[in-house]
Amino acid sequence: MPEQDSITEAHELAVRGHIAARAYASATQEDVDRITAAMARAGTEAAERLGQLAAEETGYGRAAHKTFKNVFNTQWVYEGFKDERTVGVISNDTQKRVITIAEPVGVIAGLVPVTNPTSTVLFKSLISAKTRNAIVLAPHPRAVRSSGEAARVMQEAAQAAGAPADLIQSMSRVSVAGTDALMRHHRTDLVLATGSRAMVLAAYSSGKPTYAVGPGNVPAYIHASVRDIDYAARCIMAAKIFDWGTACASEQSAIVDRSVAPQLQAAMERERALFLSDDQQNRITQLLFPQGGRGPSNVEVVSQSPATLAHLAGFTIPEGTQLLVVRPGGIGYDFPLSREILGPVFKFIEVDGPDEGIATAVAQLRFGGDGHTAAVHGSDEAVISRYAEAAPAYRVLVNTPSLFGAMGYSTGVDRTFMIGTGTIGGSISSDNIGVRHLLNRKRVAAQIHDWEVPASGANDDAVAAWALNREPLSAPGGSQPAAATSAAAAAAPAASTPAVPPPGASLEELVRQAIAAVMRDA
Repeated sequence: MPEQDSITEAHELAVRGHIAARAYASATQEDVDRITAAMARAGTEAAERLGQLAAEETGYGRAAHKTFKNVFNTQWVYEGFKDERTVGVISNDTQKRVITIAEPVGVIAGLVPVTNPTSTVLFKSLISAKTRNAIVLAPHPRAVRSSGEAARVMQEAAQAAGAPADLIQSMSRVSVAGTDALMRHHRTDLVLATGSRAMVLAAYSSGKPTYAVGPGNVPAYIHASVRDIDYAARCIMAAKIFDWGTACASEQSAIVDRSVAPQLQAAMERERALFLSDDQQNRITQLLFPQGGRGPSNVEVVSQSPATLAHLAGFTIPEGTQLLVVRPGGIGYDFPLSREILGPVFKFIEVDGPDEGIATAVAQLRFGGDGHTAAVHGSDEAVISRYAEAAPAYRVLVNTPSLFGAMGYSTGVDRTFMIGTGTIGGSISSDNIGVRHLLNRKRVAAQIHDWEVPASGANDDAVAAWALNREPLSAPGGSQPAAATSAAAAAAPAASTPAVPPPGASLEELVRQAIAAVMRDA
C-alpha cells in the first residue's frame, strides 16, 4: 500500500475527529454517562467475538484470555470511572474558594499494539468518550481488521446513544508514515501511545502532549519469609502464561532466595512449568534473539504457546507444558534471556538473601523495565519496605500476580489498561492512565488574601513577614478575624473522599479467582 494513502487517510480522520469533538463538547454529564454506558454494554456483548478475531488475525495469544481483557475494560474499568464527573464543575473547594471546571482535550491519537488489538481500542475509546474527546485509532498493520471492528462496535453504540458521527475512528490504511502523520496533524491534540519502543519514541517526538507506555521486564522477588510457596508459584505463573505473555506487566522472573528455591521450583513444576536443560535453553535463546542480546527480538514467536516455541527451537516437551523456565546467567546484553520476553519463557534466578535479591531486581528493571512494575512475595515487612523503596518501579505489588495487581484487578490501584512509567521510564506520568488524564481543568478562584503591599520604606525587610501573617478575607475588600475564620473552617463541609467500593469478594478471594480462571484455561 502506498504510504501516501495512509498519510491522506490520517489527515482526513483527524479533521473529521475535530468536527466530532467540537460537536461533542456541548454534551452534558447525563449525555456522556448515557453514551459511555451504551458503549460498555456493546463492548461486553462483543467481547468474545472480538477476542477470537484478535487471536485469529494476529496469531498471538489466547482467544479466551483476550476476551477476559476485553471484558475487564468494558466492565471493570468502566465501573471504576462511570460515576466520575467529567463535565462542568467537578470540584468546589469552599475553603480555598476555588472551583474546578472540566474541559475536553479535543482529538486524541490512540496507538494500538498488536498484542492487545481489541482491548486497547475498547479502553481508549471508553475513556475518551467519558471525557468528551474524539479519538482516532492507529492499529498495528497486523491487526487492522480486529482493531477496526472494535472501533466500529464502540462508534455504533455511542452514536445510537446520541454521540456525533466520527467520534471513534480507526485507520484502515496503516503505515508508520501514516501513524506519524496522524500524531503530528495540527488537529491532533494528545497522543496515547501503546506499542513498540520505537513507536513510543516516535510519539514523544511528534511535538504533541503524549502519554506512553514503556516496556516491563518485571521482577518478582520471592523472599524466604514467603508463607505459601504454592500460592506464590501460582501467582507468577498465572500472570506469565496469561494470553501467552502478551502483557508488559506480567512477571518476567522469579528472583528467589536460595533457601526456598527448591520448594518454588517444585511448586512451579506441579503447575506444569518445565525447567529447560542447557541445550534447550541455548536453542530457545537463538529462537528468541537470533541476533544476540543487542539485536531485535523475533517478532514471529511473540506470545506463542510453549509447544510452538519448543517445536520451532527444535526440541520436544511434555504435553500440557505451560511455561518454559530458563536461568539467564546474569543481567544485561551479554545475557539475552534477561531481556523482556513477551511469551511463556520465564527467568529463574537464585540469590543469597535480600541484599542480592533486591540488587538483582533493580538491575533487571534498569535493563528494560524502568518505572514499570515490580512484585514481591514474603511476610517480612522490613524486607518488603526495603524492596519497595529500592525498586525503580511505580507499582510494587505484594503477594499478588503483578499483571492483575498493576491493572487494578486484584489490588486497589486505579483500574487501567495503560501503565505510565514516569520520567525514569521516558514517560510524562507514572500513573495508571485513565479518565483524569484526558481532561483540561479550568480553575475559577476568588480572592482569599489581601494582595496590597505596604509602601516601600525603611521597613522593606518586614514585607515578607507581613505577607505571611495576613488574615484571610471573607470577601474582596473585607477582612475576617482569625476567630471567625476558624469558626467558618469548622462549619465548612469536609473535603470529599473517594467512594467506598461496593461490598463484594475480598482482595484475596479476587486474586484466587483470577488465578483459578487462568489455570483452568491452561
